[in-house]
Amino acid sequence: MDKPQYFHLPIGSVQVLARTLGTHPDLLCDIARKVDQSYTSFDIPKKNGSFRTVVEPKHELKKLQKRINTRILEHVQYPLYLQGGIKDKNNPRDYIKNASIHGKPEIVITLDIKNFYTNIQREKVLKIFKLFFNFEPDVANLLTDLTTFNGRVPQGGCCSSYLANLVFFNSEYKLVQSLRRHGWRYSRLLDDITISSLTHVEDIESPIKDIAALCTKYGLKINNKKTKISYRKHGISDLCVTGVWIGHNQPRIQKEERRYIRLLTHICEQKYKEDPYSDDYHKLWNMVSGKVAKLARHNHANAQDYRGRLQDVFPLCDEHNKNSIIREVKTICGKPSQSHYRIGFIKKLNKAYYSLGILSRTDKKLSKSLRKEISEKHPQVPSIKKYWER
Repeated sequence: MDKPQYFHLPIGSVQVLARTLGTHPDLLCDIARKVDQSYTSFDIPKKNGSFRTVVEPKHELKKLQKRINTRILEHVQYPLYLQGGIKDKNNPRDYIKNASIHGKPEIVITLDIKNFYTNIQREKVLKIFKLFFNFEPDVANLLTDLTTFNGRVPQGGCCSSYLANLVFFNSEYKLVQSLRRHGWRYSRLLDDITISSLTHVEDIESPIKDIAALCTKYGLKINNKKTKISYRKHGISDLCVTGVWIGHNQPRIQKEERRYIRLLTHICEQKYKEDPYSDDYHKLWNMVSGKVAKLARHNHANAQDYRGRLQDVFPLCDEHNKNSIIREVKTICGKPSQSHYRIGFIKKLNKAYYSLGILSRTDKKLSKSLRKEISEKHPQVPSIKKYWER
């Protein structure tokens, strides 16, 4: 399958859309009317020292966007060359899978679409809902209002990655087919495009021009400063895709990062001897544990050794931590059952269960008792995922 496909019946009215999303048509339209006031914006630092502005939908809109995902956008069948921001149990997709598509290349070319999300304008989103999903104009316009911010796809919106995957829905597959005929492998991780070849290729300008032409057709541009061309004959150390080394068939973490993870594991062992109870040590251990999990995800042999070493220096609870956890559990158990359906309560409950996991290291009996107390008082609390989707 080279083209995204949607096999469900099109939504023919705002009333049907409201039923699909589990809300009232009037509420749906009201949220759409005030959508530009329904985001919180904040800046996050970039590697080059500048900042990227990201927005987050407020509670009511976020819940609606999550339902648009689970009840509409996640039902699209996405081709395997699309690798970013897609839930797919049968073919899990992420930056590692994206890199694995390009294993052991003779040449690899990586390109970046400039200001991708903010340059996907409202009219492009409207075409997705009208021409790809074949929804009625009123439905398409309403969904477009609910998934855009100031006339553009917001970076940080719940539906944005799915819309980004569908923006080239009627043209990208043709480009992919053409590239394959000429011996190129293609993948896109949202705004990161990669092409590679298992054999030496003389003409590298044509595929780059074809990709740039596709972007131009949709009002987008390739960031030429980030275009990178790497050849195996010049050394395999530069053969990287989305931060993953692809010199061999299977993607691997680069040597410098593996050395760093080994160092962090050693630091954890030393810090454990100094104070295994402190908040700083808990944070350090969690960070290193995540790094080791990344090693395991890449099937590095030393990941198991590092995991074993981390288990030997697991963060502990002192009396102060223990009393704090007990108070936390008592507060949760004192909440009425209607709290089950508040996101703040669900987050506190998750935090409590995490704390009890740490407590079990030093006092398994108390941890088990407190866990039982919570489960008896609040037996049917939904997960955060189910909260947003219900």
